[in-house]
Amino acid sequence: MPIYSFSQIQKYLSCPLSYKFRYIDKIVPEFEENLHLILWTEVHSALEWLYNQVNNFKIPKLEELEAVFVEKFDEKAKKLENEDEEKKEFLHRWKYYLQSFYKKHYPFDDIKVIWTEIKLLIDLDEKIKFQWFIDRLDKKWEDFILTDYKTNKNLPPEDKTYYEEQLTLYALWVKQKYWKYLKKVYWNLEYLHFELQDFWEITDENIEKVRQKYIDIVYEIEQKKAEYNLWNEQAFPTNETSNCRFCDYKDICPLFSQIFWKVNYKDLWEDTIKAIVDDYVKLSKQKSEIEKQLKQNKEILEEFVKENKLEQIYWNEHSIKVSKLVNYKILDKEKLKKFLEEKNLLDQVLELDRFKLKKLLEGTELNLGTGLCQRQETLVFRGK
Repeated sequence: MPIYSFSQIQKYLSCPLSYKFRYIDKIVPEFEENLHLILWTEVHSALEWLYNQVNNFKIPKLEELEAVFVEKFDEKAKKLENEDEEKKEFLHRWKYYLQSFYKKHYPFDDIKVIWTEIKLLIDLDEKIKFQWFIDRLDKKWEDFILTDYKTNKNLPPEDKTYYEEQLTLYALWVKQKYWKYLKKVYWNLEYLHFELQDFWEITDENIEKVRQKYIDIVYEIEQKKAEYNLWNEQAFPTNETSNCRFCDYKDICPLFSQIFWKVNYKDLWEDTIKAIVDDYVKLSKQKSEIEKQLKQNKEILEEFVKENKLEQIYWNEHSIKVSKLVNYKILDKEKLKKFLEEKNLLDQVLELDRFKLKKLLEGTELNLGTGLCQRQETLVFRGK
């Protein structure tokens, strides 16, 4: 079983298809450095340098910490095309963050630093391994403290589930590695922009709850992979949310890929498809009056969607979201009943309930090649 990470799981939960593109198809988005990323990287790097000095019983001056940050920032920022004033604004803001952090924690004598910027490899169970990086691990008396720096400019959310689960999994690693030295484990979130600090104890109960949740998610993903490799191309469906606007895969996603098509000629695209997309939405509102015409348009769009493997189509004023309704037409009811009875599955689809049968067929590896059932798909259009 492959090694998972917290970000990998979050991508699956956000959009299974995006997960498939990144971790199954191995489509790696192009990396483009920017000021936000440089600042995030170099602030973490400067604080790592600071605590490595502290761990060697050296307390650097604030000016030394700033110099470490500014040197690396300037080296990377000069390669970007941003205006100099914009770079100065970023630099000023983050120098202020470092100054505030330094003054708040000086003289750094309340903890002993164990690790900075460490890569973790956590055993969730005997098969599943989880990897991630933590910013800092400290020891204070008999307690261990996991620290994570947050550079968000938004106020920290009241619901911190994302962060809580992340640091709870880190605590599992601490328990596995240092169990005989510790009494309690705490998480510490440092919100640099707001000079805020959240501090909680991570209990064994918390750890077990989160551990089991992520074990279940990993096995769900592994099941989806098996389905996808064997028979189900739709094992990793799209999930349209507000985060789609930040997605790196919009140009190949069935929901948005048509937006990126480049049409340089007037033919079926402009004369037929554009008109049908707009017309379909308008006609839907008068469906009872113009049912026949709507059906004709739908047939053309069905062919277009199937040919281009789309889940959303756009043109002019409107767009159409496409979804599939899958049913199974029973070809021979008596033979099917006998077949299910031999497999000890008849009770699960009493009276051959079509919805139960559909769920059974899609959730198992029953061979549809018996000639007893035929898979049927119907596309459903919803105009926006």
